[in-house]
Order: sequence, then C-alpha cells, then structure tokens
Amino acid sequence: MIMNDSSEQQSEPGANPGLSIAERGARTLACLDYLNEAISIFDGELRLLVWNRRFVELLDFPPDLLRVGLPFAAVIAYNASRGEYGPGDPQVQVAERVRLARAFQSHCFERIRPDGTVLEIRGEPIAGGGFITVYEDITARKHAEAALRESHERLEARVHERTTELLALNAQLAQEIEERRRIAAALGESESRIRLITDTVPALIAYLDAERRYQFANQKHAEWFGQPAESLLGHTLDELLDPLLARRLQDHVDAALEGRSTHVEYEWITLAGRRYVRSFFIPHAPPQPDSARAVVVGCFVLSEDLTEYRQAQMALNQAQKLKAVGQLTGGIAHDFNNLLTIILGHLAMLEEGLRDNPELHKSAHTAMNAARRGADLTRRLLAFSRQQTLLPRLLSPPQQLQEIAELLTRTLGASVELETEAAATVWNIRVDPGQLTNAVLNLAINARDAMPNGGQLRISADNVTLDSAYATRHPDVVPGDYVRLAVADSGCGMTVDVLERAFEPFFTTKALGAGTGLGLSMVYGFVQQSSGHVRIRSQPGVGTTVELYLPRHVPRGRETVAMVETPLDDSHLRGHEAVLLVEDDPDIRDFVARALTSLGYRVHEAADGREALALLAMPQALDLLLSDMTMPGGIGGHELALAARRQRPSIRVLLMSGYSEQAVAVGLPAECALLEKPFLKPDLARAVRRTLDRPPAGPVADG
Repeated sequence: MIMNDSSEQQSEPGANPGLSIAERGARTLACLDYLNEAISIFDGELRLLVWNRRFVELLDFPPDLLRVGLPFAAVIAYNASRGEYGPGDPQVQVAERVRLARAFQSHCFERIRPDGTVLEIRGEPIAGGGFITVYEDITARKHAEAALRESHERLEARVHERTTELLALNAQLAQEIEERRRIAAALGESESRIRLITDTVPALIAYLDAERRYQFANQKHAEWFGQPAESLLGHTLDELLDPLLARRLQDHVDAALEGRSTHVEYEWITLAGRRYVRSFFIPHAPPQPDSARAVVVGCFVLSEDLTEYRQAQMALNQAQKLKAVGQLTGGIAHDFNNLLTIILGHLAMLEEGLRDNPELHKSAHTAMNAARRGADLTRRLLAFSRQQTLLPRLLSPPQQLQEIAELLTRTLGASVELETEAAATVWNIRVDPGQLTNAVLNLAINARDAMPNGGQLRISADNVTLDSAYATRHPDVVPGDYVRLAVADSGCGMTVDVLERAFEPFFTTKALGAGTGLGLSMVYGFVQQSSGHVRIRSQPGVGTTVELYLPRHVPRGRETVAMVETPLDDSHLRGHEAVLLVEDDPDIRDFVARALTSLGYRVHEAADGREALALLAMPQALDLLLSDMTMPGGIGGHELALAARRQRPSIRVLLMSGYSEQAVAVGLPAECALLEKPFLKPDLARAVRRTLDRPPAGPVADG
C-alpha cells in the first residue's frame, strides 16, 4: 500500500506512455505481496509508508491497525503491549526503540516472538531519509540447526564411546605384544648379539669378552685397522693400538665390564689418516636362569666417526682466529699508512733535492727503499685482513690463465714443467684482476720453492657447484656456483700441523729471511674479500693443491670482459685547476699541498669538514674536492663529498684513505674516486688528473 499525489500521474520522458509513475509504483508494491519476507518502510519522520501482506501475516497485526502515515511509535507500542519485546515497561521499550530509529543504523539480529517464531530482522537506511526493514521467518532453519547439533552431539558421544573401546583394545593388544616381546627375548637371546653387531649400520661395532679380547668386529671397524675383521678376533686392544691410546681405552673397557656404560672421544691415527672418534662402551649382561643377578660377560664397543664434524669445527675456529688477527693487523696497517704517506712523500722530495750530493742522496734513496718495503708490508697486512681496495672487473678465467702462464714461463725456470687447463665453457668471474694475478703468482712461487729439484706445476680452472652439504662442513662457504682455480704441485707437501697454520700471517716454513710468511695470508684475504673460499689439500712427499673458489658472475644486462687500462703519460699530469684539500693531519696536508702546488694546481686547505663546507660556500672556483675519509668534527669524507656535490654538482671528488674497508662499509659514491694511502707524488698526480679528466657527474638528490 502507498499514498501518491495526483501530480505524480504524469509519465516520465521515454517511459511507457500507457503507465503513469503511480501505476508503475502500484504494480511494484503489488509484487511485494508475493514475497516470502515481510517488508515495512518508514519515512524520515518515522511514519509508515509501505508494507506488504506478509508483514501483516507474519507479525499478526490487525488489518485495521496499519495505514499510511501511522507513526512508528504506534507500531512499537502495539508490539510492546502484547509482549513482543519480553518483560519490561512498555513505555520504556517504545521510547528506546524510537530513539534508536531516529539515529538509524544498518542492523541485523534475531528475535523470538511469544509464540516461539524466530525472526531474522534486517534494516537498512534509505537515501533521503527513512529506512526499510525486512523480516524473515527462520524458525524451520533454527529447528534444523538444533537437530543438527543434537545429531552431532550424539555422534561425538558415540565416537567417544567407540574410542574408549578402541583404547581398551589397544591396551590389551599392547599387553599381548609386550608378553610376546618378553617371550621372543627369552628365546632369541642367543641371536641378540648377532642382531646388534651387523655390518649394515653406519657405525663401527665391536664386541670384547670378559678377557678383553675381540670376539666380533664389523667391516667398518676393521677397515680402520687396515685388515680383515677375522684377523682382529682373539686380540686385545694392547696388541692392536698405540700403547698410550690402548691404556686410555682400556679404562673404559674395565668400567663396562664392571657394569657401567661409558663413552670417550679421542684422536686416532689410522692408515686412512687422522680420525676423530667417539666410542661408547656398553655392558653385556644377559639374564641368568639360575640367578637373580645378571652377570656381565663382555661389552659392546660402538664408535662413530667425528672427523668431518671436528674438521668443520676447527675450520670455524681457524676462521674466527684469522678474523681477529685480521682486525688487529688492519688497524695497525691503517696507522702505518698515514705515517708512511708523510715519510714517503717527504723522502721523495728530499731524494729529489739531494741529487747534487751523492752521499746524502744515497742515504735518502736507502731510506726511501725501506719506506717502500714498509708500504708493501702494510698492503700485505691489509690484503690478509680483507681491508685492501679491490677493483673488481668481469674476467674470463681462460684468458686470465693464459696471461698468467706467460708471466710464469719467465719466472719458474726450466726445471718446473708448467701445465694450464681451462675449457672455454668456464664461467666468467668478477674479481680484481691484479689481485687474482698476484694470488696465482704467489701460489706458483710457493710451489716452485716446494720443488727444489724441479717437478710439475698444474694450474686449472673448472666449474663447480657447492651444495648445502659442503657448506655445512665448511662454515665460510655460501652454497652456489663457483669457478675453481686449482694450483697443484708435485713438491714436498705439508704436514698436518703446517696445514693448520698455513694461512696465519708471518707463519713460514722457509729459512730466515727467505719469506715474509704473508703470501698465503694475502691469497686467503683476497679470496675471502671476493666472497670466495680457499681449500688446501696436501700430503707429505706427494704434493700440494690449493683451490680458490670464486663466485660465478651472473650477468645483468650487457657486459664486456675488462681490458687493460692505458696508463697516463707523465707529461699530462700537471694542471691549473683549483683543488680543495681537506686533511686533519697537518703533516699529510702539508705534503699533499706542496706536491699539488708543484704540479701547477691552486690549492685551498681545510683541516676538517666544517672548514671545507665554509670554503665550499664561498664564491671562488673549485674544480676538485680532495678529502681524507676519516676526520674529527662529525663530518667525514663521505658526508663531505655528498654535501659538496649538492652545492656544486660539477665538482669532482677524490677521497683518500689508509683503511679502505671504511670506504666499502659506507658505500663510496659511484662518482667518487679513491686514493689509497700511502702514496707518492706520482700516484697523487695520476689520481688527481684521472679524476679531473672524468666527465662531470649529475646533481645529487637530497635524502
């Protein structure tokens, strides 16, 4: 039912001219009477506008109660008077529902009528004011849900009952199984020893009788003695092992024969090499039919090989020790680099100025050579501590080995037969070519020294994939694809003790003065810094193989293999540009300023980052920022470089550092070059000229 104004009789444009808006509305409302849900619509003034026949039937309203414009409060009052909302004051119930209707919100809830009918009531607001409410009789659904719950509860009760029965049956079955187990144990005691001692388990198993003699040894146990298992039978530990180890193990055998289980870990030198073993000694005391007390008649010896575990543990300990030593040597080398920069720079100037005085010039030259050796020593220390400056490039291992072989041919001598092998399919790598060449040359020279009477030296490259099992045994390895560079010789080899200390800095087996003990340390540091792994295999009298595992380079976009860089001609090292020199050490600053001035550059000096920022803010021309990396005052070289590039986008930047790890740690900007301390005037000149000759970089974004 709906009330319509006569003005609504006109038809809408484009509508069916035979039906007015009122007629179409009347038809729509008539359709509502055929719905199974009850519907009512109240306007914004809470007056009844629309309802259907199901609304009257479902809520048992008298036909003469409902009319268009009937207040919402009247409908609620009628329901409250007949107890639709349960016990309570009808006036309070009406007032509360009218209040909620005025602040109407979408809702959906269930209500049980006095006659037991369950209604689901959903209400939604209408645009322009008012709301529509839909009532659905869900009594049958609720009854079905209740029946389903009751059925589910009955089923759970039945399952619980059946489970209890099954548990009782399982307990009975377990008792029967236990009884049968005891019967089988009594009948099969004569076979129990054979079942335990078997060659199918991955362990070393033996059995000693009360006289401490072997009565059984499985194949794995016998292999460590290098003889058949049958040959061990009847012998004691004293007859088969080193006396010191035999006495140690004998104490545990005695404890087992006294009825006490025990275990021990020990080192055993076998024909297969050094082994780390854990052995368990378990008493064998079969039940005696005529005695209540079991008598120990022998003991089982169950051993496991801990060699791989121990080797991994020792490798981890060695890596941690080398890291600690590396941190110490790196710090020392950093301090020496600063000192050597001053010493080398001024000695070079002194040597140049004393050419007219032969005696003093010779002294200056000797001091210069000593300072150079000191600089070389600090570079080696930084290489070991993985703090050297690396310039990684894309390399082809076959091409690199060919170039190295040409160098070695002139170095090794005729008594060493050199062989190289690298297939064209070997993956590319991305490492520092100079450091890789130095590493292989170091290994080759060590190999030559290990073959004083000549021998064979083989250098090869191949592809390998190290899996997670390998990485578990070697904690410093990340699983993945690697290129393995192997340097193998037929020399004297290394003992186990030497092998364990091979990478330690300053450790050498050469005669006094014949070596620094930093060769393998440098190789170790370079490979570790390149995210690789080093492995040494050696056997005295047979030879040594050093394997360098370098990560396979996965190309991203188009890349080319690095070519040798053309050096700058000394005649082009001078300049006239303006350089802002920032260095907190006054001696280093003085040397660098004098060197740059002598090369024709205009130098502005600053002792720290704050002074440099003040100079950058001034209007004078500045073409290059030359700054130390570490300075007091809270502004280091990295921060200063970024600030300078923001103020002057076209300025070139060259940073100096005696501790290149810091440059890697803070992420050296791509547009900045790095000059490693210590350096001489020519090194400074080349670095400054190369940096100035670069095309200007783009502006740096803030943040």
